[in-house]
Amino acid sequence: MATASPMASQLKSSFTCQATRGLVSPKGISGPALRGFPSTRRPFIIKAIQSEKPTYQVIEPLNGDPFIGGLETPVTSSPLIAWYLSNLPAYRTAVSPLLRGVEVGLAHGFLLVGPFVKTGPLRDTPYAGAAGSLAAGGLVAILSICLTIYGVASFNEGEPSTAPSLTLTGRKKEPDQLQTADGWAKFTGGFFFGGISGVIWAYFLLYVLNLPYYIK
Repeated sequence: MATASPMASQLKSSFTCQATRGLVSPKGISGPALRGFPSTRRPFIIKAIQSEKPTYQVIEPLNGDPFIGGLETPVTSSPLIAWYLSNLPAYRTAVSPLLRGVEVGLAHGFLLVGPFVKTGPLRDTPYAGAAGSLAAGGLVAILSICLTIYGVASFNEGEPSTAPSLTLTGRKKEPDQLQTADGWAKFTGGFFFGGISGVIWAYFLLYVLNLPYYIK
């Protein structure tokens, strides 16, 4: 006896389902199938209603542009924070990179002596001051080497500054010369000189003038 092919069986079952899709068979009652009622379901639509009063956003994109990649918050956009950041050596573009490096180095060298004096291995000996000062000077030298490596890897001789020449508001400005090979070399030299000077100044105040500081 010949059997139907799989394709013919699928076509037959599909035709049967389409023919009986609108029929409903009652349960528990023997009789012909009843035709179901057509669906009266309506599409569900959501509409956005604009508020009459504009809402105040605490955090917004910088200058209203989400493509800048920055956010304005009550902290970062306050006048006090803007004034503080604009006076840091890294953002004072009007000052030469050499002087900016000296300023950063002085702060680091002066503050590194205390931790090495109080936590160094010779902290309980009469040589704690000299050992801590030498350790701080060594760390300044290591940091200067790291700055040199970063400058060689990031900047090429003779190339222009990689800093932007426009402000976020579109105003033109002179690119920061710190972002060049020559500017970074001056900054590194100033950092080393300022760092060693800060260490010497801290040692002079603590152990030459013998001022009554806590870290002695």
